[in-house]
Amino acid sequence: MAAALTVLRETVMGREAFDTAFKEYVSRWAFKRPQPADFFRTVEDASGIDLDWFWRGWFYSTDHVDISLDQVTRATIDTKNPDVEAAWKRDQKAALPRSITAQRNDGMERRTDREPNLLDFYNEHDEFTVAPKDRKGYEKLMADMEPWEKELQNLGSNLYFLDFSNKGGLVMPLILGIDYEDGSYEEKRIPAQIWQRNQSRVTKLIVTDKEIKKIVLDPHLETADADMSNNYWPGKVDDVRIELQRRKTTPNLMQKMNDDDKQD
Repeated sequence: MAAALTVLRETVMGREAFDTAFKEYVSRWAFKRPQPADFFRTVEDASGIDLDWFWRGWFYSTDHVDISLDQVTRATIDTKNPDVEAAWKRDQKAALPRSITAQRNDGMERRTDREPNLLDFYNEHDEFTVAPKDRKGYEKLMADMEPWEKELQNLGSNLYFLDFSNKGGLVMPLILGIDYEDGSYEEKRIPAQIWQRNQSRVTKLIVTDKEIKKIVLDPHLETADADMSNNYWPGKVDDVRIELQRRKTTPNLMQKMNDDDKQD
């Protein structure tokens, strides 16, 4: 009960709204015999906040809070410009690890080194080469676009898709602590209504001009999350202490017999 009211006051409603509603509850039900439902109705009536999801989860179920930040996907908008997209795809391929075969083939002499006349069209161009037809198609596409469409098409912001799963069953607001690559920090508070359509999984989109370095779910321990190990992106390494103990030896039968003789 205490934990539920703390979460309700500090995170869900806020101190001012909770305190006002609680005073109204005391005023209405002083020297009477209120039931839990009376408290629930009074708080909602005095604050004007729909808290059905909170009462149902905290007081009428055995669920607990365990929300996991499963995956973060970074996306940018496809510009449709063949030169820009070809360069991006080439960089993406270059960033992939090279196979062991390619590494061991480095420096190996090839037949085309001895006979350059064997080189053909595909030795000069790769899969990312932009053809004139592609550029003309892009020019036509841009000519048919409205100004606002062109502006949106050239938007250089980063789109981050944050995938959450509700492992404990109890829905809660999502409080995110975000560290950016430029050293800045931001907190975002997403109401519990984000779980309205699907109480098991949800995806939140964050649009920003900066690159995200780290995300922590529930950075101030506000939601009574039972497992904090799945609240970090990238994943956090757990630090533990290992106690060293001497190995206990069990005496064999001969040792036991010798000990008995010594005691006699």
